[in-house]
Amino acid sequence: LRQKLTEKEVLVRKVPDDQQFLDLRVAVLGNVDSGKSTLLGVLTQGELDNGRGRARLDLFRHLHEIQTGRTSSISFEILGFNSKGEVGNWHKR
Repeated sequence: LRQKLTEKEVLVRKVPDDQQFLDLRVAVLGNVDSGKSTLLGVLTQGELDNGRGRARLDLFRHLHEIQTGRTSSISFEILGFNSKGEVGNWHKR
């Protein structure tokens, strides 16, 4: 059974005046080869996948991940936004 993916936009909350930033943690779950690492790579690197797994290469932390093309452990990836809601940590390419 395939489900249609939908896009959602959500305002989480305003950063309190006494804090510099708001930390929100999101877990990504899914079956093997469902695109979890590719999605994280696209979101955190600001670059679309090339159809051969390019987007997830920066997520690999171990030699066996590079050799097999499968991610075995992701501790965390950071996606930062500025006060205008624009992504602030993508590398300029």
